[in-house]
Amino acid sequence: MKNYIQSPQHSKDLYTRPAYNGRWTPVDKIPISKIQIDKSLFAFQNDVSKDEVNYIVENFELSVWHPILLNRNYFLLDGQHRLEVAKRLGLDFIDVIIEDDRIN
Repeated sequence: MKNYIQSPQHSKDLYTRPAYNGRWTPVDKIPISKIQIDKSLFAFQNDVSKDEVNYIVENFELSVWHPILLNRNYFLLDGQHRLEVAKRLGLDFIDVIIEDDRIN
């Protein structure tokens, strides 16, 4: 079984554009076990929908397999559904975009 599905480069390149002022850093193949959850840090305060996770799993498309967003302490900021999909697919690793909150 495959334990990692790499995100398309174009989805990581979005965060390296000058408009983001170096605030985000794409990182490939982070162990899912390192990711921490504190719902108060989520960009969107929505619960994980099992129906949405099921839909993504059943209709998986690599072209829209975007990295999840984490802070530099590996707390999830956005991508709770994608993280659940990765777990459901049996992945051990996932691509992430890490926020550098030290930059104003």
